[in-house]
Amino acid sequence: MAHNTHLQPAVPALESRLAALLQRHGGGRGKGLLSIIVALPERAFAALPFGLDEHQYWASPADEVSLFGVGRAAQVETQGEGRFRAMDAAFAEYRRCWEAVDADATGMQPVVLAGFAFDQNQRGANLPNARLTVPTLLLQQRGAFGSATFCCDRESSAEDTLATWMRNWHSLTAFHAVPGTAAATPAPVETEPPDAAWLALAQRAVDDIGRGRLDKVVLSRRLRVRGARPFDPAAVMAALAQRHADCYQFSHAEKGRGVFLGATPERLVSLRGAQMVSEALAGTAWDRASLDSLGDAKNLREHRLVLNAIVRALEAACSFQEIPASPSVRQLRDLSHLRSVVRGVVRPGVTLLNLVERLHPTPAVGGYPTRCAQEWLANHGESRPAWYSGATGWLGMDGDGDFAVALRCAWLSGNQADLYAGAGIVAGSDPATELAEIEAKLGVMLAVLKG
Repeated sequence: MAHNTHLQPAVPALESRLAALLQRHGGGRGKGLLSIIVALPERAFAALPFGLDEHQYWASPADEVSLFGVGRAAQVETQGEGRFRAMDAAFAEYRRCWEAVDADATGMQPVVLAGFAFDQNQRGANLPNARLTVPTLLLQQRGAFGSATFCCDRESSAEDTLATWMRNWHSLTAFHAVPGTAAATPAPVETEPPDAAWLALAQRAVDDIGRGRLDKVVLSRRLRVRGARPFDPAAVMAALAQRHADCYQFSHAEKGRGVFLGATPERLVSLRGAQMVSEALAGTAWDRASLDSLGDAKNLREHRLVLNAIVRALEAACSFQEIPASPSVRQLRDLSHLRSVVRGVVRPGVTLLNLVERLHPTPAVGGYPTRCAQEWLANHGESRPAWYSGATGWLGMDGDGDFAVALRCAWLSGNQADLYAGAGIVAGSDPATELAEIEAKLGVMLAVLKG
């Protein structure tokens, strides 16, 4: 929150106004959820607040959208084969009994924030496998306009609801913190798997691909670093926003446990009305030599495999308007990727979470064929902590929303940070080159932590 001092003068008037609106709409009592939306001063909210140890944050600078939530008016946590259907059913139930009061005619709506792990059966020590949350207090910035949404589940008295709302509000306005620095002079502690073990695993994957057992598999790696002092999540996010303004940004903090955050270039899927957008991002360059080979047969084959899988996954759910014949190159600050954007119109009744279920995991993060790749990874001890290579995103009350693949990310806990990255192994892959790609991807977050 770059300018949270703008919010301070409004506190007494805000409390009185919320109390009156709450009474006007049943005192918060009744069935389902009640959200009251009020306008914020221009550019009152622009970034992740400093000092909060429990929050959810999602931003798309290209769309001029920032969302920040604290508290949990309602939420569902789930895992297993039906996790997306369970979240979709919960969201449908929320929407069925959800009154939204746009007190200042902002044109904004309530939003839920969500995220999930790569593996549907993973039991996370720090984050649930999949979670959908209605924040008690949601700050939204869309273009030059901002709003605050206060939500309750109507099970508490008006007095308790108002007290909760103001407690969350004060938790934000209490922090005038001068932005710290992301730099904490981190030093590597360990890499898992170590170089030799990872290279051997990559060679095993190349061999199995050569035997026809699968076409692609994505192998990941974790780098653990330790800083000279605790990492400041807000400072890290501020540095990510500055260095990677063309990426989706996210942060999920669990009280007393840590923060999962990152800046990812890869959209999983977006929905606006009936308009769907997804994309294939596969094929990576990190230096002159790899950039020169980005358009070679191996990278183009890997990219086409991902694109074709996305099209097949979506063809029963939508009619396509655009499927690129050849990829473009997306140039980021540190890396370049082959990219193909797919656009379509969804069929009646198809929801954003329906699309997520069809798409995840794409071959860009798992492999192909999907089930074969997942079985191969499970049999070879692949682990994806937190929500790395899963996705994070949001859904609006009208069904619109975005999900981005959780890449270029880290788990921060005190002065320790775990960084994650992966590389796709296909026919013709050279394990040493793929390891260099992973090191380049890990370097994106490591550079931010080093300041």
